Amino acid sequence: MKTGIVGLGLRAANVLKMLIEDLPELDLVGYVDPDPCGLSLLDNVPHNLIRFNSLEEMIEKCNLDLLWVASPNHLHLEHIKSGLEAGLKVFSEKPIVTTKEDSFSLAKLIKKYGESQLIVGLVLRYSVHMRELRRILDAGTLGNITSLEANEHIAPFHGSFFMRDWRRLEKYSGGFMLEKCCHDIDLYNSIVGDRPSRVISFGGRNNFIPSEAPAGDEHDDVYQIKKSYWESADDPFRSDADIIDHQNALLEYPGNVSFSFHTSINVPDEQRRFCIIGSRGMAEGDFGRGGLKITDARTGECLEDHDFTVSIAPGEVNYPAHYGADKLMCEDIASFLKGDLKSLPVGPKEAITAGLVALAIDESMVSGQVVDMTETWKELDSLY
Repeated sequence: MKTGIVGLGLRAANVLKMLIEDLPELDLVGYVDPDPCGLSLLDNVPHNLIRFNSLEEMIEKCNLDLLWVASPNHLHLEHIKSGLEAGLKVFSEKPIVTTKEDSFSLAKLIKKYGESQLIVGLVLRYSVHMRELRRILDAGTLGNITSLEANEHIAPFHGSFFMRDWRRLEKYSGGFMLEKCCHDIDLYNSIVGDRPSRVISFGGRNNFIPSEAPAGDEHDDVYQIKKSYWESADDPFRSDADIIDHQNALLEYPGNVSFSFHTSINVPDEQRRFCIIGSRGMAEGDFGRGGLKITDARTGECLEDHDFTVSIAPGEVNYPAHYGADKLMCEDIASFLKGDLKSLPVGPKEAITAGLVALAIDESMVSGQVVDMTETWKELDSLY
């Protein structure tokens, strides 16, 4: 299966290495990237990679079967479109696109070429936590979902990376909520089984600002630990970043179901926690710390208590590979590409929905107003 890569960064290289373990017939034949920082990670992986100056040239010369899109977010639509128009299967990292207009354009492409042609990297849907939650939800153990709360809190070394990396600029990333938290929005949309009807949000940048900068190079062992490459900046406290470093959002779903979400990029004790309340029980857990506990609302009995902790290798500073979900995603994608799996846990329509919610959350934060999603969903549905 001849595969071309547009955007050969660290993320793309790591995921492709895992995918080749499950799909050895994957033949990496070409890439397009002005700064391919992930190339060295593929040294021990069989490949025939040739560098091309443009995506069009790679598609024309390589007779591809699969296009792997891991370019900066603002380029995703252009690259996805090129792949689909060439008749290729396309994988796109999240977020799938960065604007409302691009979301609607992608919806038209999906209608034209079919959902199965586009695979999306919303990796949390593949996690062990979500697999077990889906089993619990399908069994009716929690009853009707009534409210949820969740967070994604990342450590200062990782927050510093965002303030130095190209993701610090909304023109490239689409904003922090979209770039980092569309995973989470998609996950909780799927748990509720619906799309938000209204959102409101508050947030800003109060951590990575000049007045909070340490003196000199003090604490560089924290703030410079995760290297940035393309379009990088040196100082996370004085960079030209325009993304937030903390944000709260409140989402309302049909049926009075409410969801509160908090993200921060300056949390020394990292967590990605959730609590899902239903009419008959609750589920609480943390992706990073591994736990998942199910409790009966009427008896108080603990029905299930799991530990899905993923061990951290010596010297690692972060939970590897999305708590093991990257590996599970690659296993499913390999089965899907071989024809052994008819569908994947998440598709491009869900990715578009999650992205539009993230964009509405940021719109509310800027305007200070509640954003009603009714017209957005009406327009989106008319395009499929």
